[in-house]
Amino acid sequence: MKTLAIDTSSKVCTVSILDNDDVLINLYNDDEKTHSVKLMSMIDEAFKKTNLNLYDMNLLACCIGPGSFTGVRIGIATIKSFSDVTNIPVVGVSSLEGLAYNVQEQVSESTLVCSIIDAKNNNVYCGLYNFKNDNCNKLSIFAEDINKTISSINHVFKTQNFDNIFFVGDGSVVHKDLLESTFSNTTFANEKDNYQNSISIAKSGMLKYHNGEYGDSSTISPIYLKKSQAERALEEKIEISQMTHDDIELISKNFNEEFDKFWSVDNLKNDFNNPNSSYFIAKLNDEIVGFVGTLKIIDELNIMNIATKVNKRSLGIASKLLSYIIDYSKSIGCKSITLEVNENNLPAIHLYEKFNFKRIGLRKKYYNNTDNAILMTLLV
Repeated sequence: MKTLAIDTSSKVCTVSILDNDDVLINLYNDDEKTHSVKLMSMIDEAFKKTNLNLYDMNLLACCIGPGSFTGVRIGIATIKSFSDVTNIPVVGVSSLEGLAYNVQEQVSESTLVCSIIDAKNNNVYCGLYNFKNDNCNKLSIFAEDINKTISSINHVFKTQNFDNIFFVGDGSVVHKDLLESTFSNTTFANEKDNYQNSISIAKSGMLKYHNGEYGDSSTISPIYLKKSQAERALEEKIEISQMTHDDIELISKNFNEEFDKFWSVDNLKNDFNNPNSSYFIAKLNDEIVGFVGTLKIIDELNIMNIATKVNKRSLGIASKLLSYIIDYSKSIGCKSITLEVNENNLPAIHLYEKFNFKRIGLRKKYYNNTDNAILMTLLV
């Protein structure tokens, strides 16, 4: 299996071609201001030196951030174009996960791998991972100031009973003294492993491919752990409250047109009236723009549905509803949240994975006796 992988998320632009686990070529350029100029010539050089071409590739992998906003977009746009022309499958890999793969051979199953990228002004991007049976398990990914980050690392380290922590990434270099004074049993990556590398993007991408986590060009998009000021301002205007009978009657009037026919009105009303169900609405400027329904079973909360008005999507409404439900589940003593999602609903899958939901199963022909449902869960 031949994989073309690129990483343009940092000051280093890297291009690799792998044949299964064998690295055929690895090129890099460390001038971040020339990624847009150098990337295509580097890819061309890689093909020429390996006597291969784009159509020889079986998989395209690229880093999707976090990192340089412009750099990430350059890499994603290039891979999307290649996929659109060739129909070669695409996989996106987080830069934080790529850093974890840099040190995969140096850690054990009892090690918490902590990838930290410096985001300036005492802020960092952080990803927490653990390798078991060659699988990289994502435990958490977030953007915080270094003090909150340390608190989050400590919580995962203690609650999941790891023996040691392995720090990797330029953020761990910047804050090394603080990390060393806070944690014992720590190891820090060597200098070359602290930079993103397309070889690691390829290795992660191939594993994701074999696990069925791939798609066409529409399946990859940048990871922005910190929202823009405009997005934060908009989300602050979204108000979440418990759904009332008046609300559900209002939603029902134009249900199929406004909410994409995902459920029948009768099913929605029946579920709303279930004594074990809880429904919440999202309002923007006094307009109901979304809702979410849950069902509590002992200490598990099942998300029955989460919907946003068709003309109000991509405004962060579903994210705010999901964040609210996670906090709500904790307040009522739940230990986990589960949900089913259509395997073809890629935006929804990306949303749930952003909140660290894990795929735990597949229900064949669950939707209309045709589409499969992916079963996902989150421990809270």
